[in-house]
Amino acid sequence: MKWRHSRYANGCLLVRVRIRPILAVLLSFGTSFPALAAGFRAAAAKVDITPSQSQWLMGYDPRKSTGVHDKIYHRVLAMDDGTTQFFLVSSDLCLFSPTVYDELTRRLQSELGVQPRNVWWAVTHTHAAPEVGPPTVYRALLGRSEHEWNRDYEKQVIDGAVQGIRTAKEKLEPARLSIGTGFSMANINRRAKDVDGSVSLGLNPDGPTDRQIGLLRFERSDGSPIAVVANYAMHGTVMSGENLEISGDGPGVVESYVEE
Repeated sequence: MKWRHSRYANGCLLVRVRIRPILAVLLSFGTSFPALAAGFRAAAAKVDITPSQSQWLMGYDPRKSTGVHDKIYHRVLAMDDGTTQFFLVSSDLCLFSPTVYDELTRRLQSELGVQPRNVWWAVTHTHAAPEVGPPTVYRALLGRSEHEWNRDYEKQVIDGAVQGIRTAKEKLEPARLSIGTGFSMANINRRAKDVDGSVSLGLNPDGPTDRQIGLLRFERSDGSPIAVVANYAMHGTVMSGENLEISGDGPGVVESYVEE
C-alpha cells in the first residue's frame, strides 16, 4: 500500500463511509491541497449509540432485538482548512429517515453554527441495527411500516451525532492528510445466474465487483494517527436475517479491528 502525503490531521478511529461522502471529501480538498500545508486541522470523535431497550431491527423481515452482540457507534471526523469546517459522520446503522437528517442539521445549525452543506452523514448499512425515524424510507418494503416507530431511539441517535460533532469541533488540531488505496476479496456480486439464464439472489464470482478500498489517513504532525476513512462496497449482512442481536455486523468488526 502506498500513501501520498498532502497536508495535516488528528484522533484515532476508523470511519467507514459510502462512495458519495468519500468523493465529496476528495473533491473538496483535492482542489485546494497547496493551501492546506500551514492551516489544515482535523479531529475525531466516537459516540456510543447502542440502545438500552429492545428495538425493531432494520433489514430483512420485521424483527425485534433480544440483546446486544456488540456495541454500535457514531464515528465523526472534523476537518478545517482555515476557511471552512467540514464534518463526516459514519454511523453503525442500516439507514435513517430523511426527517432525521433534517432534524440533525437543523440542530447543528442552531446550536453549533454548522451549515447543512458542510455535513455528510453516512451509514455502514449493518442489518443488525435499529430502525431510526418514521418509516418514510422503507414504506415501499411490505410489512416494514405496520408497527410504531421509536421516538426515544431517534432522539438518542440525533443527540449522539450532535455530541460527536461538538466534541470533534472542539478538538481540532494541526494535521496531515494522506490518500491511498487497498484491495480486498471480502465482497462478491450477488446476482447469481442459473444455467437457464435466470437471475436470483446468491453468489456470482464472475459478476462485476468493486474490490478497491479508498483510503484517507489523518494524522498529527508527529505522525500519530487521528483517523482512517475507508470506503468499501459490502452489504452488512454477515449476521444473517436469523440474528436478533444489535451489532455493527461485518463493517463493525472491521472498524473495531482497525481501531485496536
